[in-house]
Amino acid sequence: MFEIIDFSDDDDALLEGVRGHKGKAWSAKAEVVAYRKRLLELQGYRCAYCQGVIDLDEVGHRELDHILPKSTTKDCTIDKGRSNDDKHRQHTFGYPQFTFEPLNLIVTCKICNAFKKSHDPLLDRSLAYESDDYPVLGSILWFYPYSHRYSDHISRTENWTYKRLSCQGEAVIRVCKLDKAEVLASRFAIRALIQAKRSKNARAAFTSLAAHVHNEVCSMEQAVDALAGTLDISENICEQLIELWLFYLRGGGVRHVEKFESILAAIVFDESLGIDEAAEPFARAAEVQTA
Repeated sequence: MFEIIDFSDDDDALLEGVRGHKGKAWSAKAEVVAYRKRLLELQGYRCAYCQGVIDLDEVGHRELDHILPKSTTKDCTIDKGRSNDDKHRQHTFGYPQFTFEPLNLIVTCKICNAFKKSHDPLLDRSLAYESDDYPVLGSILWFYPYSHRYSDHISRTENWTYKRLSCQGEAVIRVCKLDKAEVLASRFAIRALIQAKRSKNARAAFTSLAAHVHNEVCSMEQAVDALAGTLDISENICEQLIELWLFYLRGGGVRHVEKFESILAAIVFDESLGIDEAAEPFARAAEVQTA
């Protein structure tokens, strides 16, 4: 799991390169692209908020979030923009002075950033914040990955449920909807379903989903549901096959592979129904979720 952003001295030039664009309109400058790539490495290719794996450095897989919003939101009023009430925090006057501040940028998955939108986490918004100095740590009601350790603020179980460990962690969980069971179920289950759809055959589907469980990309339950629904195989068999491949991945030896292959061969599987067809409804659901 990703814990904290830990720069090296070699990163200083990269940070200053991003800051060199201060005062300009936001765009993916070469320095910003390089910084985003470096953040992905430092974050272990995981979303800073939900810890979900970011497979590719491409649009639709990752987004660069401004922790403090960079611009004024539409129809923002003094009453809403200066309010500290949670229900008004999507209304903000923004902080344009931090548009190209690298310590105000973090890589997230598309879903978390879509839920966060323009959420303004400055603790006290009652007065305009005009300083060019980034707010001190205690004045931001948000998990701040440049100083905070993730596990000090948010707890994540093997089944991908989240628990607040601090007020900052609670804000992330609530705003990114990590406390909504139905949202989480669809969020990570769809990732598992997409992986099942991409597989060329049943064996590839099982081994790839088992690897996902092993690498904490999705939970066992989500992998089982994806495979059972896509391949029309019982959940018990799916779980058994995943567990056998997990034993192998954890150094269990060839006998687990042999048992895996023998159970898979014994399954009555209609090869006339390709995985692309079987997973088509799930692919449509994925498109809706990420739209």
